[in-house]
Amino acid sequence: MKKAILLMVPALMLAASAMAQCPGGGEKNIRIEKRIERDGPGMMGEGRGMGRGQWWENPEMAKEIGLTDEQVKKIDGMATAHRKEMIKTEADLKIANMELQDLFDEAGNEGAIRKKAAEVSKLQEKIYNSRIEHRLAVNKVLTAEQQKKMKSVKRMKTKNVVIDTNCDGCGNK
Repeated sequence: MKKAILLMVPALMLAASAMAQCPGGGEKNIRIEKRIERDGPGMMGEGRGMGRGQWWENPEMAKEIGLTDEQVKKIDGMATAHRKEMIKTEADLKIANMELQDLFDEAGNEGAIRKKAAEVSKLQEKIYNSRIEHRLAVNKVLTAEQQKKMKSVKRMKTKNVVIDTNCDGCGNK
């Protein structure tokens, strides 16, 4: 979610500045195209490809990288275990954040707040480290050549922003 927001803010700022460049009340035709490849789990419609939205389930991606059926099965099993772990840990984090907010809402015990804040921090760290470890584990399933192809494909499929600078009514191009 934070990644999406961080990517949308510059795009919106760029669009706003492009519109401001058109004096005389004319409107610029601004077209913004975005394609964002995510590294996180593809749950509930997020992510890429087919099926649950995982890159390794996309036949074109699997072919381009040269994944074998065995690699697909192994990565899928690892991803399923990782998703289950993430669901549990993220739920624990949400509960800990709610409890922290409750402690702030009560006239408070600073010690309890600090203790709960430390718990929240440890859960955030656990999530971050788990994602890193999962990514490293997936990389071990891929050959060096497949990893190179994967980086190349991801670079080509990252964010694209196109601004149409035609200005209707003001003559600026």
